[in-house]
Amino acid sequence: MRLLVLLPLLLSTLGSAPGFAQAPAATPLPASVPARIRAVENSLMPYVPVAGLPGWNLLERMKHHRVPGLSIAVIHNYRVEWVKAYGWADTTKRIPVTPATLFSAGSISKLVAAGAALQLVQAGKLTLDAPINTHLKSWWLAENDFTRQQPVTLRRLLSHQGGTSQSAYFGFVPGKGPLPSVVDILSGQPQAESRAVVVNKVPGTGFQYSGGGYLVAQLAMMDATGQDFATLTDEALFRPLKMRSATFAQPLPPALAARAAWAYSENSWFKGVPYVYPQQAPAGLYATPTDVARFVLEVQEAYRGRGRVLTQASAQAMLTPAADVSQGTYREQMGLGAFLLQRADRTDTGSRYFEHTGVNAGFLAYALGSVTGGNGVVIMMNNNNGASELGKELRRAVAAVYGWPAFLPEPIRPLAVAPAALDAYAGRYQRGPDEVVTFRREAGHLVENINDGAEILAYPVASDTVAFTDYAMRGVFTRNAAGQVASLRILETNQLLPRLAPENLLPGELLRRGRIAEAVAGYRLLRLNEYQLTYMAYDLLNARPANLSAAEGLLTLAREQFPQSAVVFARWGDLYARLGNKTQAIEAYQQALRLYPEDKDVREKLLALQP
Repeated sequence: MRLLVLLPLLLSTLGSAPGFAQAPAATPLPASVPARIRAVENSLMPYVPVAGLPGWNLLERMKHHRVPGLSIAVIHNYRVEWVKAYGWADTTKRIPVTPATLFSAGSISKLVAAGAALQLVQAGKLTLDAPINTHLKSWWLAENDFTRQQPVTLRRLLSHQGGTSQSAYFGFVPGKGPLPSVVDILSGQPQAESRAVVVNKVPGTGFQYSGGGYLVAQLAMMDATGQDFATLTDEALFRPLKMRSATFAQPLPPALAARAAWAYSENSWFKGVPYVYPQQAPAGLYATPTDVARFVLEVQEAYRGRGRVLTQASAQAMLTPAADVSQGTYREQMGLGAFLLQRADRTDTGSRYFEHTGVNAGFLAYALGSVTGGNGVVIMMNNNNGASELGKELRRAVAAVYGWPAFLPEPIRPLAVAPAALDAYAGRYQRGPDEVVTFRREAGHLVENINDGAEILAYPVASDTVAFTDYAMRGVFTRNAAGQVASLRILETNQLLPRLAPENLLPGELLRRGRIAEAVAGYRLLRLNEYQLTYMAYDLLNARPANLSAAEGLLTLAREQFPQSAVVFARWGDLYARLGNKTQAIEAYQQALRLYPEDKDVREKLLALQP
């Protein structure tokens, strides 16, 4: 295994569209590991590959997506072939990321926790198909009409079919007092700051993602062994697999905390520190990419009967579909702890992959492996915003360079079109009541924006037809009797997007142009609900820079249409606080609490104004 570290570099500012070094061909595989690393670093790409499109450079994309630090481990031929680190673990202290830097793994914790559960099944301490309450001693999952139809079992919990509540947990800011216990969280005690875990759907009747279900599974493991979760996973998995830095200990022990990356997020709720997750099985794992890669390898090796900890039967259970999740370009299914991914046009074993994404406050990670063939990648980053796209771009680069079978969609093969033809498509098209798709020509292709969002490349592939790179979809520009482009039809959905006249501006466009009164009048006609209006106001309040005038206009409309809404008054409190009007902020927060006394966030804001 080759270990490298790249210290942070000063990067040039990105232009409006990526223009980087030419991407190397995916085949043949470069002969040396350094050449493979260079190829990966210069082959980042959009969701749908484009034949001839220059590959994007990793460092430039880190800057584009505002990701401070990243670490990657690449698996090839059933071994960790190389590990490399980029950027900063701590931007203030100027500590670089190294291969030994730990990251919060988020929900990749569930993948690893499932492995621990299966190891206990192998040892006869748990069973997959008995009612989970038969394994619980310190707390029991309440029976109800749903559980009387079908039982909650460990197998169903691990495949998100237990019908349990609490999709996610948000962690705790450190230093705020004692952390709640697992039983506190499951039973919804006040210190847990989350509701009790209950069954709200008939178990076994479909996929329902549930962090709460994994916490139930964690307690079953703890009750079966008499050990805390950090100790049992260390003994069952981390030591045997030489995952030397991996731990479920929360908070991190000082020795490991010294090697952990800091957390970074642009979300307004983020408190600027790494959060603590006593919900260990759902979200509490800390590790390096090498650690996680060793677990991915264990699943791969066990699947072919060569596991150190897991039996072949356990690996097969993890990687056998138990529930359907989604269907599109890819068929996504759920195994035990692992999401299973395969292109919808393929059914062969060689093109099947397993994965899990992890998102915690200020962190994002991807773990991905092939079911057969011994390929994979683990990417961990200390940002939970642009890191989402960066990680996907990077794992596509690994797949392309290493020639993973049928992992990427079929590439777009652009058709050469005269600039005048592309100019005829440029303009604005309406996709929804307040959603505008805009096209402009750039070189031999189009650049698409949805409501002034991120740029999406689109390429001509036939007469009046373009292929998009954010989804495997195509659009046909339709013409009127005079031969002028009048609309865009999305072929896969048959959705028609009429072309908008330059003077016909939708409410969101008016708002972005500062025409607030006209925008508010437009939104009044749309009759949005209170959450839609306040969500837009929230975004405006927390934008960089904030648009307080636009937020005030929307909140005025929200108060007019929803005069007894707690969330409307809560956002008014936020606005007054941003304006420095402490008295009115207090009054707005107090009214929000009168309408919804359980709002802890509003209560904390009020206490901050009334110490």
